[in-house]
Amino acid sequence: MGSVFGEKMTTPTGRVSFPYVFEKAKSLEAGKEGKYEITIYIPKSEDISALRKNLEKVAREAFGAKFVSLEKLKHPPIKDGDDKDPSDPAYGHWIIRAKSAKRPVVVDASRTPIESKDALYGGCYGRINITPASYQIPTGWGVTLYLNAVQKVKDGERFGGGGVSAEEVFEALAVEEPVSIEDNF
Repeated sequence: MGSVFGEKMTTPTGRVSFPYVFEKAKSLEAGKEGKYEITIYIPKSEDISALRKNLEKVAREAFGAKFVSLEKLKHPPIKDGDDKDPSDPAYGHWIIRAKSAKRPVVVDASRTPIESKDALYGGCYGRINITPASYQIPTGWGVTLYLNAVQKVKDGERFGGGGVSAEEVFEALAVEEPVSIEDNF
């Protein structure tokens, strides 16, 4: 049985996390090629019912009575961020991850292409255009989200790993004058 594809759609704006959209993420499986991927944290105050309906329609069409609910899937395409620690940026959000073998289109708020990987980072705000699809592999079945495009909406505070300021972590030290080789004789 072939894959069943849902309607292309764009998510509400959320926080971008782990954006591998300019180069592929490394595969966790030896010998397998990585994919372009991104995770986005959508606030729970946003309505994602259209996305849920789209995913459920794909799953019902592909798997019939075997499909119970999105949450019961081995790898659910929408995860609940409240399962994380309250200090985690995903807490209070829906976690949506999308992947693609092909490089997605990446644009800014005015739809100007973004080419610098430094411009899209974990913590900025964006939205993604996705296509839900079913899959069936020897180890299981489910629904996934294919990544078509990314739109950066605005900057935001970077998630961890953003580096530190040398002024904040080091005090200034007195510098001794270098010793000349002749001074040793």
